[in-house]
Formats: sequence, structure tokens, C-alpha cells
Amino acid sequence: MKIMLVDDENLALLQLERMITNAFTEHGVQDQIQELKSFQLVQQALDYAKQSPPDLIFLDIQMPEITGLEAAEYFQQMLPEVEIIFVTAYDEFAVKAFELNAMDYLLKPVSASRLSKTVNRIMARRKDKQPQVLVEKPQAKQKIYCFNHIRFQVGDGIIEYPKWRTAKAQELFAFLLHHRGEFVPKYSIINMFSPELDKKRAMTQLYTVIYQIRKCVKEANLEIKIDNDSIQEGYCLRLENTVIDVEQWEKELNQLQPQDPQYYNKLEELLYQYEGDYMGNYDYLWAESERERLRQLWISNAKDFLQHLYAIKDWSRLLKLGDKMNSFSPYEFEYGIYMMEAYDQLGQYDKLKQFYEKQEQTMLEELDLPLPEDMIHWYEAWLASRKGIQNKV
Repeated sequence: MKIMLVDDENLALLQLERMITNAFTEHGVQDQIQELKSFQLVQQALDYAKQSPPDLIFLDIQMPEITGLEAAEYFQQMLPEVEIIFVTAYDEFAVKAFELNAMDYLLKPVSASRLSKTVNRIMARRKDKQPQVLVEKPQAKQKIYCFNHIRFQVGDGIIEYPKWRTAKAQELFAFLLHHRGEFVPKYSIINMFSPELDKKRAMTQLYTVIYQIRKCVKEANLEIKIDNDSIQEGYCLRLENTVIDVEQWEKELNQLQPQDPQYYNKLEELLYQYEGDYMGNYDYLWAESERERLRQLWISNAKDFLQHLYAIKDWSRLLKLGDKMNSFSPYEFEYGIYMMEAYDQLGQYDKLKQFYEKQEQTMLEELDLPLPEDMIHWYEAWLASRKGIQNKV
């Protein structure tokens, strides 16, 4: 077992190194220590860990260069399986330590009896970790759904809703996914998600939420990296072998060729793949611009297809698509006459009246405006014609 100690105080390091050696000896497992290295600077410890990854890290929390909580995040990003034991003089950090998946925490001054319990915990954890035989298997393509709400799918498995521990973890993941491939500065995240907290508390909360996200993603068996760049002081979510539904939808829509004999069939299929707005079930203001852009892209193509259906007099398909458009954009009245004529042609006169009255009510109550004149004239002419037919009968 390779053990690393990180503390900015040299005397504290020397004492802890001696106590750890004695504790392992007392338990008769001193042969388990393959290497025991101490560092006063976090960056030196990180650099060494890249060359010789440790299995266990005793990490001080209060350090001037970088806090232990932040250092733990760097170590966990580099070495997901590493075990961390925090060493602190402040009991307030205990809860945060466990939220960051620490194996244990020790309060300074560290006592021999308390360290003995920690060694017991270390050996029990190592005993539980059975060696696994790695079997090469093809990497399953994963998919992330963003229409309406975020869902995950690995390979041909079922589509699952991620089990977020907090709403903040859910939104921060969505935000990083929205900016995938880009480094998002930590100060931007803090200003957006925790403006009410002081910097120290906000940074601690940020590390905890990032850990929660990584844990949720791991439990979902997704290959997603969230890099923490110490130079740029930000996070970057990276995806490989991953399909994003909205990204795929827009790409296929842009690849359609009007001269293709199957153009309208393919267009119709894509229009119905639009299950709902981009992250539409979440009230994320930062997503509104992209949400509106994709919605307008759908509406524009839906209008084109409605015109096509009107031209070929396919009234049933026209009504189906018109209802979908109305649910996404109740103020789009350009297709109103198409809908009313379709109802008329199919003999659905009651539904025609209901449609008109609902549109009229929506305009008056929400916009305090009348319907477009062409819709009013069409409807009045239709009513007159219906009266004429009834009078003849």
C-alpha cells in the first residue's frame, strides 16, 4: 500500500509519519506499507501522485496554499479510487469531509488510540476490495436526453432519471453539460449558484456539489469527465462516445434535403421527436436562450410541414401537428385557418368552434388583443355558411 501525507507543517508531518508506522506495526500489518511519502506542498504531492499513485492519503484541511477540501477534489479527479483521510483541528469540517467521500477524519492533535481505529478501518476496507478480473468489452454508446428533463441511457439499456442528491447538483450538472467542452470559471459558478455565501463557504459547497455530481454520474455507469483545471480555476465537462438528443436532432434536421423524395416523411419524424423544450421542465434562466432558439427552429419547420399538409389536404395529420404546435406556441395563429378548415373538412364542427373560442379567449386574457382579422373573417364566413345550410334544411 502506498501512503501519502500532506500537511504544510513539517513537525506535524514527522509526528504523523511516526504514528502511522507505529500503528501499522502494532496491528502486525507493517508489511502492508510499500511506500510512505510526506509533502508540505499540495502541488508537489499532486505531481508525485501522477508518477506514483497512492492508495491512501492523509490530508490536512487548513493549508495556506490550497485547502485540503480543494486538494481532495484534485486527487479524486486524478485517482477516482484513492482513499482520503482528512486531518484537521476543526470539527466543523467533519461533515464536509464525509460529503467528499473521505474514508475517515482525524482531529488534531491525533491520538494513538484514534489512529488505531483508523488503521482498523483501512484494513477492513482493503479486505472488502476483492481483486477483479478485467474483461475487455466494447464500449457502449451512451445517450443523454435533454428534451423536457435530463435522462441517461447506456447502450440499449433503459432510459433512467439520474438520482441527484440535491437540486443544486442537478442544476450544476445541467449547466456544465450546457457548456460541455468549455472551461467554466469557478467564480462564475459561485456568483450564479451561491451569491449569498462568503467565498470560503461557497468554495466548500462547490467542491461538495461537484463530488455529488461525479458520484451520481458514476452510479449511472456514464463515462463523463469533469476536469478541474487549477491554472484556469474552472471546471470542464467532457463527453466521449456520447449522443446528446437535442444535438443529434438539430444535426439530422439540418441534413434534410428538400429534393429527397422522403423529405417530408423524415421531417415529420423529426418534428415528433421534439418531445418538449430544451430542459423545459426546469426553470433555469441560463438555458432560456438555447431553449427559445430550438423552439423557434421547431416552429419554423412545423409551419413548413403544415403548409405541405394543407396543400395535399391531409387534414388528420394537419390537426395532429397543429395541436402539438399549439401546446408549444399558443400565440402562433398563422396556422389557425388551416386548423379550422381541417375541422370543417372532417365534419368536426364542434371542435372547430372550441378551437376558435379557445384561441380568442387566450388572446383576450393573456395579450388583451383580438384574433388576427383573417381568422375572424374566415370564422364569420363559416358561421354564415353553416346558417345558410341549416336554413335550407
